[in-house]
Amino acid sequence: MKKTRKGINKTQQQLAIDMLQSREYISKQERGERKIPPVTTKYFIEKYNSPWLALEAVNEYIGWGITQLDSPRANSDKYFLQLLLEKELLEALETIAQVTWTKDIDYVHSMELQDIHRSAETMASVVHFSTLYLASLCETYNISWLRVWRKHHSDLKTLGYHF
Repeated sequence: MKKTRKGINKTQQQLAIDMLQSREYISKQERGERKIPPVTTKYFIEKYNSPWLALEAVNEYIGWGITQLDSPRANSDKYFLQLLLEKELLEALETIAQVTWTKDIDYVHSMELQDIHRSAETMASVVHFSTLYLASLCETYNISWLRVWRKHHSDLKTLGYHF
């Protein structure tokens, strides 16, 4: 949360006033002493188009999830992120092609099971890097993170999917 706050050039006190919270509460959230509440996450997404805090909050609440890469190159070089995503997508296409779905999982051979595990691990990387890529696009080009996801959900509903 601190990184996001600094990215919008606000002090803890300024943010506390904006959010009708105490500066101490903001400080505790930034130090990890208090979980970032959904209302704070929603505030940052809606007001500042900050997908990073949303991803951080999900990770904090469920104990796993997508986080920013902690490296100067990854955080500053969007082309590097794009190359990572392209690599993972190509690997995913290869591993997906090696998986044969079966209704009777009791008869899956160990070699097939290895391919299935490899495919699952590769897909986790694809999900991670594609989400980072999307968040970076939204941040860099001021594309609304919420609008992108709302349109995606609307498109799924139009296709007849329910969730």
